Amino acid sequence: MFTECKAAKTVTFVIRGGASQYIEEAARSLNDAIMIVLRAIKTHAIVAGGGAIEMELSRHLREHVKTIKGKQQLVINGYAKALECIPKQLAENSGMDGTDVLNKLRQVHNSDGPSGLW
Repeated sequence: MFTECKAAKTVTFVIRGGASQYIEEAARSLNDAIMIVLRAIKTHAIVAGGGAIEMELSRHLREHVKTIKGKQQLVINGYAKALECIPKQLAENSGMDGTDVLNKLRQVHNSDGPSGLW
């Protein structure tokens, strides 16, 4: 490992594993991660994941529901609730309590500015 090379423009990764299939999978995963970072740097844009878009859409729909009357409220509110299933399921799949995460996400999305969730 070379350190303190301030002008270095290259990096070498040494991937080791017990079987060639594990090494190949690690190489593919590493390549995917590098390409994602490269695209984000080149385009200067990223899209939030982990259900952030769905939570923001749900918040927007719940705000919109307050401006209309009739049965349409129920339909729009149901759709807003359905959108929240995505971040809840992602949280549960990662071993977290989906209800707690959903409540924290609602608080963050309803606040005026960005704040730390975790």
